[in-house]
Amino acid sequence: MSRTVNIVGAGPSGLFCSYLLIKAGMKVNLFDQMGGVGKKFLVAGNGGLNLTHSEDLEKFVTRYGEHSELFASLIGEFSPTDMREWCSSLGVETFVGSSGRVFPKKLKAADLLSKWLKFLKESPNFTLNLKHKLLSADLEGNLKFESPDGEISSYADYTVLSLGGGSWKKTGSDGKWVDYLKNLKLDIKEFYSMNCGFTIDWSELFLEDFEDDYLKNIKVTYGDRTVAGEVMITKYGIEGGAIYAHSSQIQKDLLNHIKSKIYIDLKPQLSEESIVEKLSRPRKKNSMSNHLRKVLNLSKLNLKLLREVVSKEEFKDINYLAKSIKHLPLELVTSRPIDEAISTSGGVSFESMDDDLMIKGSRSIYLAGEMLDWEAPTGGYLLQGCFSMSHHVVNSILSKSS
Repeated sequence: MSRTVNIVGAGPSGLFCSYLLIKAGMKVNLFDQMGGVGKKFLVAGNGGLNLTHSEDLEKFVTRYGEHSELFASLIGEFSPTDMREWCSSLGVETFVGSSGRVFPKKLKAADLLSKWLKFLKESPNFTLNLKHKLLSADLEGNLKFESPDGEISSYADYTVLSLGGGSWKKTGSDGKWVDYLKNLKLDIKEFYSMNCGFTIDWSELFLEDFEDDYLKNIKVTYGDRTVAGEVMITKYGIEGGAIYAHSSQIQKDLLNHIKSKIYIDLKPQLSEESIVEKLSRPRKKNSMSNHLRKVLNLSKLNLKLLREVVSKEEFKDINYLAKSIKHLPLELVTSRPIDEAISTSGGVSFESMDDDLMIKGSRSIYLAGEMLDWEAPTGGYLLQGCFSMSHHVVNSILSKSS
């Protein structure tokens, strides 16, 4: 007789668990508190869905920081190649971008989600329950929901909770499940922003006639790590991929009241010596700003940042200017609020679960996805981590059901 699985949370983790279980012939009841599935998935993929990354797996797994050993095992079971093959099985072709990131050829999340959901809904073993807000769960797998028809209860042979993190509340990822699951006696770490922007105390002069703008083809250094990419300079501070890559360490330092200063290389393709050589050329009647713009092709934003950091006297010193262009310091004050963050750190500690990602003390309840206490930068690592965890959970369920 086919076993039944209750899955709570219709984000990538819950949807992928559903897909794998249905494929294996299991019955699945999928619940979500929102009126549709994959809300955060859709928002994140609105400008181009970054599924995973093509880099060597040995380097790939280091992106998971202190949990790199665990994710080396998980991703060994379901790899970026497996992710691309799964997309292909749905009729969604992928490609590797110039940065090594993997995208669907049509770039939009909605196309993939539509095909994914179509497969699920065509199965008689699948039931989708929207606008069902989880109220409580116990270690036996008894669930209570607030539904459009009032309070209901549900029980299945196995339960997978994939309730998300604490960011982007409008998508249903609100972290409120922390209050509902207290009786499960989980070790839950407080949520804080990850893959987020940071505030900088800009001067009033800097903010005059300022509009948010990108710095492209730069490098950002924090501590002993340097990342190439782009950032957006905003009225509140800075954000973007080259910042998100450092956000884990920056956050830890800020939480420990350690001053956090990044250094931006505005011209990574030029050495400091070559910049000095270019700046030493006769500038005739040009101001230093115009000279910088002409000989180094510095943008208006580049110049504005230099003026913000470098004093008037230092601006006249080409050696000092060259150092600043290669190593422009910006002090970060605080992280942006959780609801602005792409993801969160914190959640249920892995110590609360066994190797199968089942809650200790339970015989049937698994956890997966961003509700767990792990982190990864943008670039496909977050989504890959969720898929690989879901694959691991489903393998455990199938082995126990056989």
